[in-house]
Amino acid sequence: MIKSCIKLGLFFLLVHLFSCKPDSVSNAQQEEHSDVSPSPSKNDKSIDHSSTQEMIAELSQIAMDKSDIESWHLNGERASQYDATFRQVQDVAQKLHLLFKSSDEWLKAGKYNESIRRMESLITTINKNKIGLPAKQFHDLKAFLGICYLRKGEIENCQANHNQFSCLLPIEKEGVHKNVDGSTAAKKIFLELLEKDPSDVQIKWLYNIAEMTLGNYPGNIKSEHLIPTEVFKSDAGIKRFTDISMGLGLGINDIAGGVIMEDFNNDYHLDLMVSSYGLDDQLRFFENDGNGNFTDKTSSAKLSGLVSGLNLLQADYNNDGYMDVLVLRGAWLGKQGTHPNSLLQNNGDGTFTDVTKKTGLYSKFPTQTATWADFNNDGWIDLFIGNESTKSISAPSQLYFNNGDGSFTDVAAQKGVDLSLFIKGCTSGDIDNDGDVDIYVSVIQGDNYLLENQGASANFKFKNIANSSGTSNPQRSFPCWMFDYNQDGFQDIFVSGFDFAQFKTAAGEVAKSYLGLKTEAELPIIFQNNQDGSFKNVTKQLGIREPLFTMGCNYGDINNDGFLDFYAATGTPDFSALIPNKMFLNNNGNQFLDVTTAAGLGHLQKGHGVSIGDIDNDGDQDIYHVLGGSYDGDNFMNALFLNPNDDNNWIKIKLIGQEANRAAIGARLKIFAGSRIGYATVSSGGSFGANPLIVEKGLGQETHIDKIEITWPGSGIMQVVEDLKSNACYQITENKDPVEIDLIPIKLNTTSHHHHH
Repeated sequence: MIKSCIKLGLFFLLVHLFSCKPDSVSNAQQEEHSDVSPSPSKNDKSIDHSSTQEMIAELSQIAMDKSDIESWHLNGERASQYDATFRQVQDVAQKLHLLFKSSDEWLKAGKYNESIRRMESLITTINKNKIGLPAKQFHDLKAFLGICYLRKGEIENCQANHNQFSCLLPIEKEGVHKNVDGSTAAKKIFLELLEKDPSDVQIKWLYNIAEMTLGNYPGNIKSEHLIPTEVFKSDAGIKRFTDISMGLGLGINDIAGGVIMEDFNNDYHLDLMVSSYGLDDQLRFFENDGNGNFTDKTSSAKLSGLVSGLNLLQADYNNDGYMDVLVLRGAWLGKQGTHPNSLLQNNGDGTFTDVTKKTGLYSKFPTQTATWADFNNDGWIDLFIGNESTKSISAPSQLYFNNGDGSFTDVAAQKGVDLSLFIKGCTSGDIDNDGDVDIYVSVIQGDNYLLENQGASANFKFKNIANSSGTSNPQRSFPCWMFDYNQDGFQDIFVSGFDFAQFKTAAGEVAKSYLGLKTEAELPIIFQNNQDGSFKNVTKQLGIREPLFTMGCNYGDINNDGFLDFYAATGTPDFSALIPNKMFLNNNGNQFLDVTTAAGLGHLQKGHGVSIGDIDNDGDQDIYHVLGGSYDGDNFMNALFLNPNDDNNWIKIKLIGQEANRAAIGARLKIFAGSRIGYATVSSGGSFGANPLIVEKGLGQETHIDKIEITWPGSGIMQVVEDLKSNACYQITENKDPVEIDLIPIKLNTTSHHHHH
């Protein structure tokens, strides 16, 4: 009888341990320039916000619906259910199974002590009854307990005593834990497992992290268990960034989400809008007052009650001069993710209104990715949304053409882009400089798509040229973007690898790459544009040979040398995936150098939305990073990394379309400065996190801009402006002379110490 119980218990444990559940911004200047002045209706206090209330009510219903206990976000409810069942059953194997399931769910719910108690009880029961669990399964149970203790240490230190060094690899200085209980227990467990199997690279990685949090790295670690300090050394020097989020009240303590860094009120100071994945997690809006402070304007902006959303991106959909916001919801949830997206119209008076239904954008598909562009060149911004089709739900992608009257029409089927795929990233750009905007689609499993816009002669239909262009890989991928990494005037493509099957083993795969061992992970790819309709995989020759497990990411020029760098926000849903977010510096288009450690950007918490822009108006680009995992208990404080690198010159350009879409999304710039020629495109950047739509271009040591050629989207008309200063900001309206904007650098007030939970 006892043997049959043990076999049954082992069966349940094995099923659980090795299963994965992927389905489930001077006022005087503003008044002077009519191009950015609000229309009279903007200050009309009679704006109807009833549609916002309707959306709030719908989202509230979704958050309250607990009818499906298997829903991704109901970890606490499932844990309680397992506990209740545990008290009712007598069978030993069932009790073991329920203890593990309960422990797992309590950890995901953020109740680490509850999780630890159950796991310890489970292991004690196995030992006391001398249950002959196979070595691999017992190893995995012990490793899970070690991870629970490591999470305890993170919450009691990195969150409770948060500082600028918290969770930055390698952990040092104030990042070392003050409350050592969690990491001490974790260290003991990992060391015990490592002594038994020194070849377990993931346990070795986690053990070294535990020792770092205790201040024991590297000196107190046996050589055979040590991950050498030299593997973390940066490829080049760069000044260290500083996380100042907490002092500004921007360290939101939530889970995974998106971010937009943008000037929402046209005062030339960059504001922030931040979302979180939890079903009742509030969308937040922070206004930059230009005096060093950020004010939480969520309530006064009429956003209270608008919740959830894994990703955000901005555009001026109605060409009124104010940036609107798209909130994307339901990602990863399969048939449970039939949540509506939101289009939030910026009313220009400090408020937003949900106009999703009014504009015809209302639908209920799981998604987190979309891209704004003027696909039919009519001067109105259109929208492609990449949805997530799975075995449980058909969710074809959508292509909404802007009707120019405040409404959209879905033309995906007519244009050949109604793709029923599990789309995790999409981006748009003109890959052949023919004036028609193309789309790249990243699929979590299977071939990626490069959709070439056939132009007006073909009624703007699209053709998939991924195979002929050589861009169908990687087979398992997530975020992507188009950028001109080598500054030759043509858009290249970045797409990051992301493998479902390695949710639990990602830390080991990353550790292998640090140690020079072979990895089985799906690697990122950079495709260089050959300028003939084809692309070349140049990832290895650019020096990127490591798995990134990128979830969010974006690009910018952090040292103002004129070449675009990128920041990869990494992780997987599993709590063991403690892997550093990575910063890569572009070396003149010839290679990407890992400067993660030197820059102080190697955060170990799960990385999601990334926005890169000059938030303090000092000329260099800062990074806002949404941190936290996808489980409701895997929360962490977001980071605002302040850039100290001021060695090179720069120019900022805000374009305002007239014939082109108002925000000039898709406009191409060719910048002549002394001996150098540089290129830029108006874009929010990557597919997970949104950069400001103002062009921030590094100039290196050049001090004067001879001329800029601007190719406006839609008409394709080229405008030439000449004789501009470096280290200055200009507003350029289509077919008008540039106007210099007097930007004063902001000294940010980092002493208010607000926490947002």
